[in-house]
Amino acid sequence: MQQIDPEMTPAERIKLFRMRAGLTQEQAAQLKGCTVSAWRKWESGERSVNSLGDWIEIARIVRVKDLFRLTGLPLGELPDEPSEHETIPPIRSAMHAYPQRLDEPVDLDLLGRSLDFAWGTWHGSGSRYTRTGPMLPDLITDTRAALISLDDAEDRRRGQRLAMHLWSLIRAYGKRIGALDVAMVAADRASTAADNADDPCYRAAAAWHTATVLSASGHTEEAAALCRDAVRDLEGIDDQDPERIALVGVLHLLLAVQEARLRSEPAAMNALAVADRAAVAVGETTYHRVYFGPTNVGIHRSAVALELSRPHEALRVAEHVDVSQSPSVERRYAHYLHLARGYANRREDLAALHMLLRGDRECAEESKINLTVKGLTRELLRRETPTTRPELRPFAERIGVA
Repeated sequence: MQQIDPEMTPAERIKLFRMRAGLTQEQAAQLKGCTVSAWRKWESGERSVNSLGDWIEIARIVRVKDLFRLTGLPLGELPDEPSEHETIPPIRSAMHAYPQRLDEPVDLDLLGRSLDFAWGTWHGSGSRYTRTGPMLPDLITDTRAALISLDDAEDRRRGQRLAMHLWSLIRAYGKRIGALDVAMVAADRASTAADNADDPCYRAAAAWHTATVLSASGHTEEAAALCRDAVRDLEGIDDQDPERIALVGVLHLLLAVQEARLRSEPAAMNALAVADRAAVAVGETTYHRVYFGPTNVGIHRSAVALELSRPHEALRVAEHVDVSQSPSVERRYAHYLHLARGYANRREDLAALHMLLRGDRECAEESKINLTVKGLTRELLRRETPTTRPELRPFAERIGVA
């Protein structure tokens, strides 16, 4: 029987005791009443258990009476308890404040340029959290005020399109910074704005944004179903329309990851094949602020391999993806993180650390809030060597792990 190493992480302990209890991940998730994807993230360290109630339920399921043995933490101390980022309260307040009508004419061109600048900052800045977050409350206030002040039908439709892009940005920001309540409300408002814009491409883009939040929350089946529904909604559009093709492609990329998490490999491979054909047809695109093309297909192919527990295949794919020309900081960072995870799974810790540091050079702010990065860094710390120590320890201290 495997002994409990005092240095084992809570994630490793959950896996150990679940296996000792003779349960599969599927059985444990069913007993917990959560998705299999959520349980896997607890075991991988990608997501922390931050509720005492959840710990008690997990202990009951894996048949452990002593919470200290399960968590490795003193009673009352929970891992990675996230404090809300300082930018979130003003954003939330602006979202829920009563909108005020404007006295002066609405300048939709100016509003559009402001949104373009905010999106450009979010996608392209290495300090994207620090620079984007403070812009969002005023953008929310201005957009909501504009919508209730527009009288012309075509202006209102254009305003709804701008609103869809605003709420999509709030969704992206909230999801990445860990404010899933803000992200979900924003995704819902993006869907409403897309419906009011009466455009199936806007509806499909909004559905993609909502599905990413569902996926991040562990609602894998719901995310997959939403992707399929959005693809069906696009069937009435010209098959040769590049906007439609790109949206079908990016929806299938997200669907592929969900199918892999559901352990439906044939469906995941089929979704990747559809996305691959779409990428060949349209090349690199940015419709509706969503990056899609051959580069993103390569990144997701590697991600699917990781979800299917195939680190060697994930590395083989990822090592041939060139993200150097991608304008998206998030895509470049995600690629380096996939490589780091693959190398760590093979215990090639020096290579894993190198990839973490490459990602950190892209966006140091991301390293401080990304739970997967923190979990991976802890893993490397437990196996540190004189070769990795000089760079690993300062990195760990800077992101709040050591």
